[in-house]
Amino acid sequence: MDKASDNELHSYSFHSTGEFGRGFYKNHCGPTAISNLVITAFQSKEKEKLSDERCREIFETVASLGRRRLIYNRRYGTTDAFLWLYVKAAFKKTGADMLLRPGARHFISPKNARKAIARGSYLILELFGHPRYGWHQMVIYDISDDGRFIAADGIAASPVLLDDQGIGRGLFLEIRPKDRS
Repeated sequence: MDKASDNELHSYSFHSTGEFGRGFYKNHCGPTAISNLVITAFQSKEKEKLSDERCREIFETVASLGRRRLIYNRRYGTTDAFLWLYVKAAFKKTGADMLLRPGARHFISPKNARKAIARGSYLILELFGHPRYGWHQMVIYDISDDGRFIAADGIAASPVLLDDQGIGRGLFLEIRPKDRS
């Protein structure tokens, strides 16, 4: 199974909900997860870290799109049933559709997650009643050398490592980088 190189790890985005939409947005883990994927795709393509201003612009584009399409709202967050449509529209609106494409949804299990990562995919987790995160959306990028999942949980502004039990239950949407398809 491929491991993330140091260069790849540096292209991954680990922005948190606390960095975006202060005072206005609430329950915005879904737009933050999608934004982290878009930022990661652009950082990988451009081979440099995006400015904080550009990251905020990407988030605002993603969150505004979700609000206009009634898929995301401040009170309830992102509607899981429409996540695939939201991701596809957000990738198109930001230009990331040239770099990423949403794939199938799967039940979360360590085995399913590892298979998707082995195919070169990223995962947007849709957690249901997680002991730490509750009802939450976040990104898994890869697997660390010690076998844990490298995640952007939307809470910490740095990588979070999750063991097999830590990924919880729910669904995940597989996201395929187009250069790995």
